[in-house]
Amino acid sequence: MLKYLASVPIVLSVLAGAYGGLNYVNKLTTQIDDSTKEIMMLRKDIENIHQIYTEKTNVNSNNYTMAREELLKEMTSLNTWVGRIEAKGQAMEKLMYETASHSELQAIEEIVRTNSDAIRQFKYDMKDLERQLSGGY
Repeated sequence: MLKYLASVPIVLSVLAGAYGGLNYVNKLTTQIDDSTKEIMMLRKDIENIHQIYTEKTNVNSNNYTMAREELLKEMTSLNTWVGRIEAKGQAMEKLMYETASHSELQAIEEIVRTNSDAIRQFKYDMKDLERQLSGGY
């Protein structure tokens, strides 16, 4: 009987070790399950953020494209308008040459030159603005 009594602490130690090991494994499994759930939630949040970002980027891209098209239309209209003004100025210049006296002619020539230079500079400024808006230099 004594020999059986001596094996009781060994059996108790083995049982305590088995219980401790099973308890440790159970806690690890619970922790892994909780972490897996948290990772799934984070992935879903990331997907939602990505979807919102994509939608906003598409909306901004479409708005930018529409604004560029509208700007191009306005620039074309303005360029046409400047061309008409220049043509009318040249027609007026021709008429003035035919009807003005010499002193009037010199004054009118100066005015026409000034206006022509201003219109020409305006056209250059418009072309520079168009190049900058279209991504040029």
